[in-house]
Amino acid sequence: MKPIAALRHWAAQSLLRRLWLWMTVSVVAVGLGTAALSYFFAYEEAYELQDAQLRQIASLVHRWGEVPGNALTPAGADVDKDARIIVQRLGAPPGPQGLNLPPDLPDGMQVVHADGHDWRVFVRPGPSGRIAVAQRTDLRSDAAIDSAQRTLFPLLALVPLLALLAAVVVRRALRPLRQLAHGVDARNEADLQPLPEADVPHEILPFVHSINRLLARLAAAMEQQRRFVADAAHELRTPIAVLSMQVDNLKPLQLPPAAQERVSALQQGLRRARAVVEQLLSLARSQGGQAVHWQQVDAVAVLRDVIADLLPLAESRDIDLGLDHADALQLRTDPALLYTLLRNATDNAVRYTPSGGRVDLRLRQDGNTAVFEVQDTGPGIAPEDIERVFSPFVRLPGAAGEGSGLGLSIARQIALRLGGEVTLSNAPAGGLILRYRQPIEPVNGPKSNPN
Repeated sequence: MKPIAALRHWAAQSLLRRLWLWMTVSVVAVGLGTAALSYFFAYEEAYELQDAQLRQIASLVHRWGEVPGNALTPAGADVDKDARIIVQRLGAPPGPQGLNLPPDLPDGMQVVHADGHDWRVFVRPGPSGRIAVAQRTDLRSDAAIDSAQRTLFPLLALVPLLALLAAVVVRRALRPLRQLAHGVDARNEADLQPLPEADVPHEILPFVHSINRLLARLAAAMEQQRRFVADAAHELRTPIAVLSMQVDNLKPLQLPPAAQERVSALQQGLRRARAVVEQLLSLARSQGGQAVHWQQVDAVAVLRDVIADLLPLAESRDIDLGLDHADALQLRTDPALLYTLLRNATDNAVRYTPSGGRVDLRLRQDGNTAVFEVQDTGPGIAPEDIERVFSPFVRLPGAAGEGSGLGLSIARQIALRLGGEVTLSNAPAGGLILRYRQPIEPVNGPKSNPN
């Protein structure tokens, strides 16, 4: 049973292997069945033909009128011993070519064992005596086997040809499925559009329908989660703003030093809470299903806007923030999403860079790709933690910055929507380098909304 189980396991790993196995088994089974039928019918036909030949020869000998004294030995009779026909008178000496047949054999057809072989013998009486016409029974068996082999061997020879044909047919039949798989692999994790059903084989269509229903459920669940985050952030915005105003109203009061210290700590906490709420809203927007507004954008101008927005924060932390290198580049993208991505990446670098450090922004063109870089002089990240920091709310132990763990997650979400890619790596001289790559002309990006 082990070989059969191993064969089943081998075939279960591939549809093509299954087709080969079942086709081979079917062809062999059909070939064996056809060969068996061919053997049966050929044996019956050879049986009847042999009997007819023996009767005809006996009739010719009697019409000839001279019954042989012993076995006839025509020229060439011994060339094929299995096919030779022996004619002899019963009761007479058989001679060198004859058979030792009992003289009392009954008339008619019968099978006699003589000289170590089975013989088909026809005995016929006549006016000159009884004669026996005999031929070995192996002849009809050989004829039947030859007929079966001629039927079976061509079918077996077709097995390799059918296997090759099956491989071609299966590959062509599964081509729509492979194209569908390539299309799914090319999608980003935020693309939950239904799979196309055109030109999909009917046998695969139920599976595609199931996948589309699953994608619809996932899209609904993600939209529900996004709405929850957005609604919660909106609800938190107002009370935090009110609390901030109330705390600001305490500044003019003459408070004891201890109370002023606590008010300052409260203000700092409210600023962090406000920043978290704003980033939650940015995260919800980056995960939303709103259309991307593609247009030609001056990429350098977007970088300058990011620097202008974050320069006060950098100066308050004594960090040198600036544009280190920039190629003049027109990029087809969504300016609001690109600005949010670069701002979150730069804000993250500024917050985690120690006081007195540097944050440099760069822009260069690499073929048909725009490459944005944000490099800091911070402590860097262990290689095994680089992918973890892209998850929401992940802050590494011992991190000294005031971030919420959402900046890089937002940057990656936006990169997926723009068809780009965000990566992190440790700089050789220390610190981190965030790179964002985006095609200058998106291959699959919508061409509408050019303004």
